[in-house]
Amino acid sequence: MKPANIVLAVFVCSIFFIDSINAQSVRQLRKTIELKMPRGGDNGGTVAQNGKNRYFYATIAGNKTYSFAYFNQVGEMMSPPDLSILADVRGLWYNNALKTFQGNVFGNGGWVTYVMDDAGVPYDVKQFLPGQLQPHPNSVAQYNLRENLVHFLKGSTVVSYNAATGAEIKEKTFLLKTGYSKKTPPPADLVIDSNAVLTKYNTTTVVYTGISNAEFGLLNVQTKEIELYSKNDGLLYQKLKLPADAIVKDKLNFSFSNNTYFLYDARNRTWVGYR
Repeated sequence: MKPANIVLAVFVCSIFFIDSINAQSVRQLRKTIELKMPRGGDNGGTVAQNGKNRYFYATIAGNKTYSFAYFNQVGEMMSPPDLSILADVRGLWYNNALKTFQGNVFGNGGWVTYVMDDAGVPYDVKQFLPGQLQPHPNSVAQYNLRENLVHFLKGSTVVSYNAATGAEIKEKTFLLKTGYSKKTPPPADLVIDSNAVLTKYNTTTVVYTGISNAEFGLLNVQTKEIELYSKNDGLLYQKLKLPADAIVKDKLNFSFSNNTYFLYDARNRTWVGYR
Protein backbone atom coordinates (compact mmCIF):
# COMPACT_ATOMS: atom_id res chain seq x y z
CA MET A 1 0.00 0.00 0.00
CA LYS A 2 1.28 3.46 -0.86
CA PRO A 3 2.18 5.80 2.05
CA ALA A 4 -0.60 8.21 1.08
CA ASN A 5 -3.13 5.39 1.19
CA ILE A 6 -1.84 4.26 4.57
CA VAL A 7 -2.24 7.77 5.98
CA LEU A 8 -5.77 7.97 4.56
CA ALA A 9 -6.68 4.58 6.05
CA VAL A 10 -5.36 5.59 9.47
CA PHE A 11 -7.27 8.90 9.24
CA VAL A 12 -10.53 7.14 8.37
CA CYS A 13 -10.05 4.61 11.18
CA SER A 14 -9.32 7.44 13.62
CA ILE A 15 -12.55 9.21 12.68
CA PHE A 16 -14.49 5.96 13.09
CA PHE A 17 -12.87 5.36 16.49
CA ILE A 18 -13.63 8.89 17.71
CA ASP A 19 -17.23 8.63 16.49
CA SER A 20 -17.56 5.30 18.32
CA ILE A 21 -16.36 6.89 21.55
CA ASN A 22 -18.73 9.83 21.16
CA ALA A 23 -21.61 7.48 20.37
CA GLN A 24 -21.08 5.74 23.72
CA SER A 25 -22.01 8.94 25.55
CA VAL A 26 -25.68 8.18 24.75
CA ARG A 27 -26.89 4.72 25.74
CA GLN A 28 -30.32 3.30 24.91
CA LEU A 29 -32.31 1.96 27.86
CA ARG A 30 -34.68 -0.98 27.55
CA LYS A 31 -37.62 -2.08 29.67
CA THR A 32 -36.68 -4.94 31.98
CA ILE A 33 -39.41 -5.17 34.65
CA GLU A 34 -42.92 -3.97 35.53
CA LEU A 35 -44.29 -3.55 39.06
CA LYS A 36 -48.09 -3.40 38.98
CA MET A 37 -49.45 -1.39 41.93
CA PRO A 38 -52.81 -2.52 43.36
CA ARG A 39 -54.69 0.70 44.17
CA GLY A 40 -54.92 4.39 45.14
CA GLY A 41 -53.38 7.64 43.88
CA ASP A 42 -51.88 8.87 40.61
CA ASN A 43 -48.26 9.61 41.54
CA GLY A 44 -45.52 7.10 42.13
CA GLY A 45 -43.35 7.89 45.14
CA THR A 46 -40.31 5.65 45.01
CA VAL A 47 -38.90 2.16 44.54
CA ALA A 48 -36.31 0.73 46.93
CA GLN A 49 -34.82 -2.72 47.40
CA ASN A 50 -35.02 -4.70 50.63
CA GLY A 51 -31.45 -5.65 51.54
CA LYS A 52 -32.63 -8.89 53.18
CA ASN A 53 -35.11 -10.52 50.79
CA ARG A 54 -34.01 -8.48 47.70
CA TYR A 55 -37.62 -7.60 46.86
CA PHE A 56 -38.51 -4.26 45.29
CA TYR A 57 -40.70 -2.17 47.63
CA ALA A 58 -42.73 0.43 45.72
CA THR A 59 -44.95 3.27 46.90
CA ILE A 60 -47.70 5.62 45.76
CA ALA A 61 -47.32 9.20 47.02
CA GLY A 62 -50.11 11.48 48.20
CA ASN A 63 -51.84 9.84 51.17
CA LYS A 64 -50.95 7.44 53.96
CA THR A 65 -53.73 5.08 52.81
CA TYR A 66 -52.19 4.58 49.35
CA SER A 67 -50.45 1.40 48.25
CA PHE A 68 -47.21 0.00 49.58
CA ALA A 69 -46.39 -3.14 47.59
CA TYR A 70 -43.37 -5.37 47.15
CA PHE A 71 -42.31 -7.57 44.26
CA ASN A 72 -39.82 -10.30 43.46
CA GLN A 73 -37.06 -9.97 40.86
CA VAL A 74 -39.39 -10.81 37.96
CA GLY A 75 -42.10 -8.34 39.00
CA GLU A 76 -44.57 -10.68 40.73
CA MET A 77 -46.34 -8.96 43.63
CA MET A 78 -45.57 -10.79 46.88
CA SER A 79 -47.27 -8.42 49.33
CA PRO A 80 -50.88 -8.43 50.60
CA PRO A 81 -53.06 -6.45 48.13
CA ASP A 82 -54.43 -4.16 50.85
CA LEU A 83 -51.05 -3.08 52.26
CA SER A 84 -50.89 0.70 52.86
CA ILE A 85 -47.96 3.11 53.02
CA LEU A 86 -49.05 4.25 56.56
CA ALA A 87 -47.37 7.68 56.13
CA ASP A 88 -47.31 10.11 53.20
CA VAL A 89 -43.79 9.06 52.28
CA ARG A 90 -41.81 10.51 49.37
CA GLY A 91 -38.38 8.87 49.47
CA LEU A 92 -37.61 5.42 50.85
CA TRP A 93 -34.37 3.65 51.74
CA TYR A 94 -33.33 0.41 53.42
CA ASN A 95 -31.35 0.71 56.65
CA ASN A 96 -29.03 -2.31 56.76
CA ALA A 97 -28.27 -1.87 60.45
CA LEU A 98 -31.93 -1.79 61.48
CA LYS A 99 -33.02 -4.30 58.81
CA THR A 100 -35.96 -2.13 57.80
CA PHE A 101 -36.99 0.82 55.65
CA GLN A 102 -36.83 4.50 56.47
CA GLY A 103 -38.25 7.41 54.52
CA ASN A 104 -38.93 11.12 54.30
CA VAL A 105 -42.51 12.31 54.63
CA PHE A 106 -44.28 15.12 52.75
CA GLY A 107 -43.84 18.63 54.19
CA ASN A 108 -42.90 18.81 57.86
CA GLY A 109 -43.78 15.18 58.53
CA GLY A 110 -40.16 14.34 59.29
CA TRP A 111 -38.40 11.04 58.69
CA VAL A 112 -39.89 7.70 59.66
CA THR A 113 -38.85 4.12 60.34
CA TYR A 114 -41.04 1.17 59.38
CA VAL A 115 -41.74 -1.73 61.71
CA MET A 116 -41.68 -4.99 59.74
CA ASP A 117 -42.43 -8.59 60.62
CA ASP A 118 -40.14 -11.51 59.81
CA ALA A 119 -41.80 -11.96 56.43
CA GLY A 120 -40.93 -8.40 55.42
CA VAL A 121 -44.45 -6.97 55.78
CA PRO A 122 -44.49 -3.37 57.12
CA TYR A 123 -47.24 -3.10 59.75
CA ASP A 124 -46.39 0.12 61.60
CA VAL A 125 -44.40 3.32 61.12
CA LYS A 126 -42.68 5.55 63.69
CA GLN A 127 -41.23 9.03 63.29
CA PHE A 128 -37.56 9.16 64.28
CA LEU A 129 -36.77 12.74 63.19
CA PRO A 130 -39.32 15.60 63.21
CA GLY A 131 -39.70 18.61 60.91
CA GLN A 132 -39.07 19.36 57.24
CA LEU A 133 -35.62 17.85 56.78
CA GLN A 134 -35.66 18.42 53.02
CA PRO A 135 -35.59 21.43 50.67
CA HIS A 136 -39.25 21.36 49.58
CA PRO A 137 -42.45 19.64 50.79
CA ASN A 138 -42.47 17.21 47.84
CA SER A 139 -38.73 16.45 47.85
CA VAL A 140 -37.90 12.78 47.28
CA ALA A 141 -34.96 11.35 49.23
CA GLN A 142 -32.27 9.23 47.61
CA TYR A 143 -30.01 7.17 49.86
CA ASN A 144 -26.24 6.98 49.55
CA LEU A 145 -25.29 3.79 51.39
CA ARG A 146 -21.55 4.30 50.90
CA GLU A 147 -21.54 7.56 52.90
CA ASN A 148 -24.78 7.07 54.87
CA LEU A 149 -26.20 10.24 53.34
CA VAL A 150 -29.63 11.21 52.09
CA HIS A 151 -29.59 13.36 48.95
CA PHE A 152 -32.24 15.80 47.69
CA LEU A 153 -32.57 18.00 44.63
CA LYS A 154 -32.74 21.74 45.34
CA GLY A 155 -32.88 23.73 42.12
CA SER A 156 -29.75 22.63 40.26
CA THR A 157 -27.91 21.54 43.39
CA VAL A 158 -27.84 18.28 45.30
CA VAL A 159 -27.99 18.79 49.05
CA SER A 160 -27.03 16.09 51.53
CA TYR A 161 -28.18 15.13 55.01
CA ASN A 162 -26.76 12.72 57.56
CA ALA A 163 -29.07 9.69 57.38
CA ALA A 164 -28.85 9.07 61.13
CA THR A 165 -29.19 12.60 62.53
CA GLY A 166 -30.91 14.55 59.75
CA ALA A 167 -28.21 17.24 59.90
CA GLU A 168 -27.46 18.94 56.57
CA ILE A 169 -23.84 18.42 55.48
CA LYS A 170 -22.94 21.70 53.77
CA GLU A 171 -19.63 20.42 52.40
CA LYS A 172 -21.56 17.70 50.56
CA THR A 173 -23.49 20.15 48.37
CA PHE A 174 -23.02 19.56 44.64
CA LEU A 175 -23.86 21.99 41.83
CA LEU A 176 -25.02 20.24 38.65
CA LYS A 177 -24.14 22.21 35.51
CA THR A 178 -27.09 20.95 33.51
CA GLY A 179 -26.41 20.37 29.83
CA TYR A 180 -22.67 21.00 30.07
CA SER A 181 -19.98 18.34 29.72
CA LYS A 182 -16.22 18.13 29.22
CA LYS A 183 -16.90 18.02 25.50
CA THR A 184 -19.12 21.13 25.68
CA PRO A 185 -17.87 22.95 28.80
CA PRO A 186 -19.69 25.88 30.37
CA PRO A 187 -18.45 29.39 29.53
CA ALA A 188 -15.95 30.87 31.96
CA ASP A 189 -18.37 33.61 32.99
CA LEU A 190 -21.33 31.28 33.53
CA VAL A 191 -23.46 32.25 36.51
CA ILE A 192 -25.93 29.64 37.77
CA ASP A 193 -28.79 30.45 40.10
CA SER A 194 -28.49 27.23 42.05
CA ASN A 195 -31.92 27.65 43.66
CA ALA A 196 -33.83 28.27 40.42
CA VAL A 197 -36.26 25.51 39.47
CA LEU A 198 -35.04 23.45 36.52
CA THR A 199 -37.50 24.04 33.69
CA LYS A 200 -37.17 20.87 31.60
CA TYR A 201 -36.38 18.34 34.30
CA ASN A 202 -38.17 16.42 37.01
CA THR A 203 -37.91 18.91 39.87
CA THR A 204 -38.53 16.71 42.92
CA THR A 205 -36.14 13.85 42.34
CA VAL A 206 -32.44 13.32 41.76
CA VAL A 207 -31.33 9.68 41.75
CA TYR A 208 -28.08 8.47 43.28
CA THR A 209 -26.40 5.72 41.24
CA GLY A 210 -23.11 5.19 43.07
CA ILE A 211 -21.35 5.08 39.69
CA SER A 212 -17.99 6.87 39.72
CA ASN A 213 -18.18 10.19 37.82
CA ALA A 214 -21.89 9.58 37.16
CA GLU A 215 -23.27 9.63 40.68
CA PHE A 216 -26.35 11.79 40.17
CA GLY A 217 -29.15 11.34 37.64
CA LEU A 218 -31.69 13.89 36.42
CA LEU A 219 -34.75 13.10 34.32
CA ASN A 220 -34.98 15.38 31.28
CA VAL A 221 -38.70 15.38 30.46
CA GLN A 222 -38.23 17.18 27.12
CA THR A 223 -35.72 14.79 25.57
CA LYS A 224 -36.84 11.67 27.49
CA GLU A 225 -33.31 11.09 28.69
CA ILE A 226 -31.76 10.43 32.07
CA GLU A 227 -28.66 12.60 32.40
CA LEU A 228 -25.86 11.39 34.67
CA TYR A 229 -23.64 13.99 36.34
CA SER A 230 -20.32 13.76 38.16
CA LYS A 231 -20.20 14.89 41.77
CA ASN A 232 -16.58 15.96 41.27
CA ASP A 233 -17.15 18.71 38.70
CA GLY A 234 -20.94 18.76 38.21
CA LEU A 235 -20.59 18.04 34.50
CA LEU A 236 -22.71 15.74 32.36
CA TYR A 237 -21.06 12.33 32.01
CA GLN A 238 -23.58 10.26 30.07
CA LYS A 239 -27.09 10.36 28.63
CA LEU A 240 -29.43 7.38 28.90
CA LYS A 241 -32.11 7.41 26.21
CA LEU A 242 -35.54 6.17 27.24
CA PRO A 243 -37.88 4.38 24.81
CA ALA A 244 -40.27 6.65 22.92
CA ASP A 245 -43.28 5.30 24.83
CA ALA A 246 -41.78 5.91 28.29
CA ILE A 247 -43.98 8.03 30.57
CA VAL A 248 -42.08 11.00 32.04
CA LYS A 249 -43.35 13.52 34.61
CA ASP A 250 -41.88 16.77 35.91
CA LYS A 251 -42.37 15.78 39.55
CA LEU A 252 -42.36 12.50 41.51
CA ASN A 253 -42.81 9.26 39.47
CA PHE A 254 -39.03 8.72 39.03
CA SER A 255 -36.76 6.42 41.02
CA PHE A 256 -33.65 4.23 40.95
CA SER A 257 -32.90 0.92 42.63
CA ASN A 258 -30.60 -2.03 41.96
CA ASN A 259 -29.16 -0.50 38.75
CA THR A 260 -32.68 -0.01 37.41
CA TYR A 261 -34.30 3.32 36.51
CA PHE A 262 -38.02 3.39 37.31
CA LEU A 263 -40.80 5.58 35.87
CA TYR A 264 -44.39 5.42 37.05
CA ASP A 265 -47.16 4.95 34.48
CA ALA A 266 -50.31 6.19 36.24
CA ARG A 267 -52.71 4.99 33.53
CA ASN A 268 -51.56 1.38 33.95
CA ARG A 269 -50.70 1.77 37.65
CA THR A 270 -47.24 0.38 36.96
CA TRP A 271 -43.68 1.19 37.92
CA VAL A 272 -41.71 0.42 34.74
CA GLY A 273 -38.03 -0.41 35.16
CA TYR A 274 -35.36 0.29 32.53
CA ARG A 275 -31.74 -0.75 32.22
